[in-house]
Formats: sequence, structure tokens, C-alpha cells
Amino acid sequence: MDDPTLGIGLAMLAAVALAVQSLAVRVSARTRSLADLVAGVFAVNLLVLVPATVVTYQPAYAVTPRSLVSFAVGGLLGSLLARIALFVGIQRLGASRAEPLKSTFPLVAVVAAVLLLGEQLTATLAVGIALLAGGAAAVSWDSRAGPATASGRRAWIDVGYPLAAALLLGLDPVFTKVGLAEGTPALVGVTIRVVAAASGFGIYLLARRLSEGRLWPARPDRWTLLTALANTTYLVAYLAALALAPVSVVAPILGVSPLVVLLGSALFLRDDERVTARLAVAVAVLVAGVALVVSG
Repeated sequence: MDDPTLGIGLAMLAAVALAVQSLAVRVSARTRSLADLVAGVFAVNLLVLVPATVVTYQPAYAVTPRSLVSFAVGGLLGSLLARIALFVGIQRLGASRAEPLKSTFPLVAVVAAVLLLGEQLTATLAVGIALLAGGAAAVSWDSRAGPATASGRRAWIDVGYPLAAALLLGLDPVFTKVGLAEGTPALVGVTIRVVAAASGFGIYLLARRLSEGRLWPARPDRWTLLTALANTTYLVAYLAALALAPVSVVAPILGVSPLVVLLGSALFLRDDERVTARLAVAVAVLVAGVALVVSG
């Protein structure tokens, strides 16, 4: 039975977990390579999701060839490439700027739906798109003044990483929707995504380690483990929230995560992050745009 109240609570947990992930990446990247960080996240994802899926759905997983391919492609786009782009963006720009830029992915999804699928552009969507675009532009401009960023052309390249993550995350739902339409349970789909993404990254990492003569990744520190646990908590909480509450309720709550990142950066990462009043206003505008796009 659906329980919207519990669903809202889980959505809030997912939003906080996303914010914690970004903040932990920022700290962990000081001493750990992004490759080791991503490997740690995938390891915890697999340790949690694979047993949960096996126990819950064995022996019938309702996977079709179409859903298998769709979820695998979605995983490579969203769980692998978008994750790497976001982590690089956090390392270069800081969590308080990379996370809001990544959160513009609903803009990509809506534009794709209107242009490619013929969906209608409502007044609410139009206003939401305008706010998203304006907020993203303001965050991008503010990023150039951050102490963690370079100047000139390099600064715009750095901004491109979280925007690339937004682009990939905006395309990801197209494939996820196809997989779910085949009747494959959401938890099974998420597990397929993670296995596909982890496999792709594992092949890359193995080739890289062999060329370097170092097979095993560095021992994870507490911040790497926190990143992995936060990401896994987000995946589980988000999935459970969608099962209990409507998407129109869950998604706007999830869109609040940039505000949580902004607060966490101001409180705990003062040496690494420069949180300005202009950035705070830009993030608030962007979050409002996300809420309107999702509800429109």
C-alpha cells in the first residue's frame, strides 16, 4: 500500500544522501584519485544491491532482452559517465557549484521530450525552463570567481563537466523508461544499471592498472567510504520513495539537494568552498526551476 508520508521522508533522505555524496567527494578527492573513488562507490553499490535483488525476486526477475539492453545503456550513461563527469566537476569547481549545475538535468529531459517525443510545452514548463537556464547561467558565472577554479578558457572547461553530467542524466530516463515498460521491477533495473556501469569501469580500471603495474586500487579512506554509502543510500531511498509516493512529489524534494550542499559547504568546507550571496540566490532560482519543470 502506498504511504505518501513515508515516501516523502525517504525522498528527503535521498536528497540529503546526494548532498553528503557531493561533500564527501570534495574532501576525498584531496588524497584519493577519482578512479579509486569511483571504484569504491561501485563496490558498495554492488555489495548492497545484488544480494537485495537476488533475495527479493529470485527466481523470476522479469528481465527481457529489451529491458536488459535499456537498463545497461542507462547505467553506462547515468551511473558511469555522468558520475565521472560530476566527480571531476566537484574536484575542479567545488561541490557548491558542481552539484547545482548537475541538477539542471530536468531541463535536458524536458527539451528532449518536447523536441523528440512531441510532448506539449506548458506555461509552467516554460517558466521552469527559464528559471533553470537563468540559475545555471548564474552559477556558471559565479564559478569563475571560485578559488577552486582556474581562469579563462580552463574555467569554462571546468564548468562543462557538471553540465555534461546533466546532459547524460537527462538522456538516461529515456532508456530507463523503456526498461520499466517491459515490466522489469525497478530494483532489478537499478541493479542491472549498476552491474553494467561497474563492469565498464572495471574493464577500464583493469587496463589502466595493468599499464601502470599496479593492479589493486588504493585503500579507501573514510571519506571514500562515506561517498559510497551516501550514493547507495540515495539509490535505495529514491527507489523506495517512488514506490510509496508520486514522482511529482518525490522529484521536487530530490531537487533540493543543491541547497543542502550549499549549506554543508558553508558550514563544513569553508577552506575549500567560497559560498557567495550571488551563488545562494542562483541556486535558489535553479531549485525553483527544477520544481516547476517536474510539476509542469
